[in-house]
Amino acid sequence: MAFGKHTYSSTNELRESLLDILKDISPNEDNYFTSNLGKGTPALQALHQWNLFHEARATSVDAEIEGAETDYPDLQAETRSTNYTVILDSPVKLSRTRASIANVTGEDAVSVEKERALRRLKSEMEYATVNGTSAVGSSGVARGMAGIERCISTLVTQMSAMPSFSETSLNDIVQDSWDSVGASYVMDVLACPVVIKRRVATFGTNLTRNVQAEDKRLTREVRVYDSEVGQTVKIIAHKDLRSTTTSLVILGLREDLFEQSFLVDSGEPHWEERAKTGDWEGGVYITEFTLVSLNEKASVRRTGYSNVL
Repeated sequence: MAFGKHTYSSTNELRESLLDILKDISPNEDNYFTSNLGKGTPALQALHQWNLFHEARATSVDAEIEGAETDYPDLQAETRSTNYTVILDSPVKLSRTRASIANVTGEDAVSVEKERALRRLKSEMEYATVNGTSAVGSSGVARGMAGIERCISTLVTQMSAMPSFSETSLNDIVQDSWDSVGASYVMDVLACPVVIKRRVATFGTNLTRNVQAEDKRLTREVRVYDSEVGQTVKIIAHKDLRSTTTSLVILGLREDLFEQSFLVDSGEPHWEERAKTGDWEGGVYITEFTLVSLNEKASVRRTGYSNVL
């Protein structure tokens, strides 16, 4: 039966129904440390160094007799810590033709890809800040920096039998830090997989509460815990921490004792054009930086808790 013209017989004539809204749900906004750690003095070379000082608290009394000559003991010497800078980049390359055609949303194609590349770079910086491994590098082999987890070497505990994380566990972690350092440097951030943050929410005590995320660049309400030691601890669920069975990791950190240092002059994240070798548009976002751990003795690393509620 003839019908003139309908959608079934004229598909080539129809403009597709295409919504000009694009929801980007990539998990690249969860970059707590890259957004919140302080920026240290610039690194002047690939091997960045700084001094540490830690003197143990007195555990006994050495009384002096009347009229005694003064005995001069050896004084505690500073030690030196190091980390290597790591080079990370996030390139963008579009054919000239593709770069000339606007996206569905009407936005410039190159600008959209540059914005996405910058988010990828920040995500990679975050992963390196948490999980990076130190490597000196060589010709043809990239340098690597030690991330937060590998910087912590003193207060490290591997739990046996995969216990559930409890309120006692949290207070034990805070006490580990308190026992090791002065009261003004006790850990103040618990970075953990989200299942551990959910455990904290079930403690059923008035010592846990939510506060408005006004500090620095947090965008959501933040749960805090008033520990029995007296330190208020911010609970941060972090996507880059290991959360699998037997290897779940929890970090108790003194946030202001970690910094990011960028290579002098050229290390801050920035856009660089590249020599054109063909019919394309593009370049690269690039950075060179390292993690500075001003004193790892204030921070705690524990692994091996259960990864179920």
